Amino acid sequence: MKPCILFDWDGTLAHNFSVIKNALNRVFSHFGLPEWQDDDAEKNIRLTAKDLFATLFDDTDDRQKALEIYLGYVEKNHLIDFVSIDGAAVFLKNLQATDRFVMGVVSNKTQRFLDAEIDYLGWQDYFMVQIGAGTAAKDKPHPDSINMALSQIGGHAKNSFYIGDTHTDMIAAKNAGIEPLFVTYGLGRVKDLSSQVFTHGLPKCFDNYDDLFDYLTK
Repeated sequence: MKPCILFDWDGTLAHNFSVIKNALNRVFSHFGLPEWQDDDAEKNIRLTAKDLFATLFDDTDDRQKALEIYLGYVEKNHLIDFVSIDGAAVFLKNLQATDRFVMGVVSNKTQRFLDAEIDYLGWQDYFMVQIGAGTAAKDKPHPDSINMALSQIGGHAKNSFYIGDTHTDMIAAKNAGIEPLFVTYGLGRVKDLSSQVFTHGLPKCFDNYDDLFDYLTK
């Protein structure tokens, strides 16, 4: 089996930051909570909405209402300002042209939104597997979704990669035994990585697609 390259989605291949932030602020406004500014959102958009609301609300009904507000907003707006990251399309095309890898996406974005965005960009042929939030037993930072993707495409962790832009992504990759690669051309910042988790050294970091391509194809 060819090596697998699995990607996070938002901040790694595509941008949908403003819609996610605005959806969360709709929830916060409803519950009388302070809204997030860009800096707040950049620091805190890591978990699935469901898992995030579980940390914010003790009441089960409040969590459900928050999720309804969030999903309703995203459903109506997630393709309006949605774009791929500059250079991502060429990067994927060039990787596919090598015929050396099998590629897939593992995201904490709701499955139907992830599928719609990949379809919108016309990138379906790049990916053999697309795993969104709620599809595996547990979402990132747990390894379940990465393991599910590897299982579906017959891949092995030992010769595969997971590429993402958050600490959550890197922990999920570490937990799955797959090589984590951290990117900073989106929202990712090296300072977000914890040396307490990566005791044997931080993941390799890349600030552009060209260097990432060179590393993968060396």
